[in-house]
Order: sequence, then structure tokens, then C-alpha cells
Amino acid sequence: MNVPEKASSFGLSLASRLCSIVNDSPATSVETVLAEYLLQHYNTLDTLNIYQFAEACRVPRSSIHRFCGKIGYANFSELKLSCRREADSYRYFTELSGRHDFRDQLGHEIIHMVSDMNRRISEDLLGELADQIEEARSVFLLASYSAISALKDFQRPMVLCGKLVNVVASPHAHDKLKKASKEDLILVVSAMGKFAETYNGFIQPLPGKKILVTASHHKEIQTPYDQVIIISSIDGHHIKTAYAKYGISYFFDNLYSLYYRKYGILQNQARQTAA
Repeated sequence: MNVPEKASSFGLSLASRLCSIVNDSPATSVETVLAEYLLQHYNTLDTLNIYQFAEACRVPRSSIHRFCGKIGYANFSELKLSCRREADSYRYFTELSGRHDFRDQLGHEIIHMVSDMNRRISEDLLGELADQIEEARSVFLLASYSAISALKDFQRPMVLCGKLVNVVASPHAHDKLKKASKEDLILVVSAMGKFAETYNGFIQPLPGKKILVTASHHKEIQTPYDQVIIISSIDGHHIKTAYAKYGISYFFDNLYSLYYRKYGILQNQARQTAA
């Protein structure tokens, strides 16, 4: 029997999981009905009890217990506690969004982030990382659900360069990752450090080169890794800053550009010659 992963593994775990169910499950399924209700009442979950929840969705409480277990929570109370923790993590953006000068302030934050990352992330560093990706037998990109879209945006064009990379949001359930070898590259993306904290024990014994990309400066999360790339000059540990939302995409867009210039152009030329 598969044991559900702890819900705290997924960054913005509750909202991400609920949205995934609504997006991907049949509209009439019990899971979709429960997920939609929780999303519609997300800001008032503290006041919702399981009896009200069951009555509103016209399901027995046993269905709610099974649902909570399926998405990684021991019970409904733990699910509600996760919601409160997520609100604290994302306070940076909720406070920023309420400002009358939101556009100017956000633009300032992004400009500062880009300038800071350009100083910290050199072309040589990206080139070395591109070389390691090219030389690896298999490449695994690990991240929470909140960062996974940026990795998928990197994964798809890499196919056009002749390199398949694996995007992994649930490491414990990924059979290929469990069989990693010393010729493989494991690249963990954890802007806030939470994902790295959760999976340190799992990552440590895996063979292969292990690299962490993060905005957290905390040494505790760096232990399993052969290389740590810190993308921010300020410590973003457990804080959802602009680096977490925009910095990861910026990092991988630059990495793809470097990889394409070193290896993708040769692949395209080879295909054209063969044609």
C-alpha cells in the first residue's frame, strides 16, 4: 500500500493539491466536490468544522477522512492547520498586493531581483551546470508544486535539444528516482527551503551528483548536496519573496539559453543534415 506523503512537502501544499484535483479530476467525483468547496471557503476554513463540511457537500464524514488522507493529511484538523501555515508563508505577496503603488513596488522588486541574480549567477556557473546536464545519464528536477510549472517550462524545450529531463514533485513515489545511479544528476529547487528540509533524509543516500538551487541561506538544508546555488543575496528562508515566484523561472530561462547555445544548436544542425 502506498503511504501518502506529508502534505507539507508541497510548498503551497493545500491550495496546490486542491487546484490539481479540480483541474484534473471528473467534475462529478467526490474529490472534486470536496476540493471545490474547500477552495471556495479557503479564507474561512478556521471556522469550518467537519460536520458543516459533510452536510454542505452531502457526503458522510468517512468520505472526508479518506479525502484528507489521500492528499497527505492525518485528519481535517491537520488540513486546516496547513492552511494557516501557508497564509503565513505567503504574507509577503498578500501585503504587497494591497498597496496602492503595487505595480511600481513589484516592478522595483523584480528589477532588483534580476540585477542581484545577474551578479550572483554567472555565465560560467550556468555553463558548468549545462555541462553536467549534458553529461548525466538521467537528470531529475525536484521541486514543490508551487515551483513545478517553471521546471516544466524548462523540460519541454529541452526535448528539442535532444535531452530528456525528469520533473519530480513527489520523490517518494517516483520509481525512476529511486533507481538513480552515480551517473545521474539530481537538481533540487527549493526557493524557501521547505522542500529541501522535507526531503533531506530522502536525498542524502541517493547516488549521483546532487545540486540545490535556493534563496535560503540556512546551512541545515545544504547537507546532502555536492553543490549549492544560492540565487539571492538576502536570506529567503521560509519567506515567499520575488525570488521564489519569479527568480526560479528567470534562473531556468537563463540555464536553457546557455544549454541551447552550447548543445541545442548542434542537435538542430545534425537534424537538418540528416534531413
